[in-house]
Amino acid sequence: MGQQKTRNLIVILFAIASFTVVIAGISAALVSAGVESGSVGISFGLTLSNRTEKLVASPRSRYDRIIVLGDSTVSDYPSGQSVPASLRRLIRKQASRVTEVISLAMPGMSGLEYYAFADRIAATHPDQVVVPINLASLSVEWRGEFDRVESVGWIPPSRLPDLLTRPFHTWNLTFDRILMYMGIVGLDLSKSWQRYGEEQIRAVHGLHRLRSALLEPNRRILADGLPFYRLPFHTEIDNRPNRIYVESIYGEAFAGAEPDHPVVQMLAGALEIYQSAGIHVLAYVVPMNVEHFDRIGFDTRTGTQETIETLRGVVESRGGRFLDLHRFFPDTAFKDIAGHFLQEEGFDGAMLLSARLVPELLRGELGRTQSPTSPTD
Repeated sequence: MGQQKTRNLIVILFAIASFTVVIAGISAALVSAGVESGSVGISFGLTLSNRTEKLVASPRSRYDRIIVLGDSTVSDYPSGQSVPASLRRLIRKQASRVTEVISLAMPGMSGLEYYAFADRIAATHPDQVVVPINLASLSVEWRGEFDRVESVGWIPPSRLPDLLTRPFHTWNLTFDRILMYMGIVGLDLSKSWQRYGEEQIRAVHGLHRLRSALLEPNRRILADGLPFYRLPFHTEIDNRPNRIYVESIYGEAFAGAEPDHPVVQMLAGALEIYQSAGIHVLAYVVPMNVEHFDRIGFDTRTGTQETIETLRGVVESRGGRFLDLHRFFPDTAFKDIAGHFLQEEGFDGAMLLSARLVPELLRGELGRTQSPTSPTD
């Protein structure tokens, strides 16, 4: 009897392991075929779509409206200490009229997402849009790690002829996949696609946990149960990237990006949408740790300056204003390898950056009615 129970237990465990491997294999096959997990990209799109829809529906006739886009270097800070929050506080003190500052920044947002949601953002009727440009987003590494290809599903069908002139293939997008994502959004199947993606993730995590159970346990275990491995891109200096990592993230910016660079082309498309809608744009280059990059042997001037001038030309030729802030902070201002700004007693990177942006945002006449007060959040 005991042997029979043991045999049954082995069969059950084998069946569970086989099921996990099959599901993970299907997920891997879908990814290799170019169909990513629907969780992250669709979640991003749903969140941004819900935010813009609420803004379209909200009354704002008395207010000037500034919308701030960007990635985690804009948004990922303690509550009330992000770049948009700092802009809001400074503008309330300095503006002569009612001005609301609204953050639509989300981690990983860059050129592809800027283009995909430009029509929806324009429909919220902002007076100005702040467009941060992270030079890391020009890299293949960023496009593979952070860009959400499902975002193209939120592009209005009327924009499709323009999209077809853009280098969408750089993101492994094909025309049929674009139509598929548009269909998912148009038929209101986004949440179903999101659930499918979550099942993919669960299957892969299950495989990892099974492998961890069979192999020698690691002393350090992460919160989700996966073993910890030291990342290969740290230098001996805490929270600073090594040459391999910097090259993978900033190599294209250091080499000099041309106007036909795919991310630049998507950025240009977004700017053209705002220009057509009569919306003012302030674009700025996100500060990066130039001091550290110089220290580990990179030339951060020649090619980088070519990239800066390319971006300047693209922005200004489409009616926007451009600020080059890539050398704005010293090495001591950065808290991690991702380029987030330090925030501690006596130094607030987000506030210092915001203080540089505010004079540009308040230049000229923005709004409708003058007022010494500003709206509550």
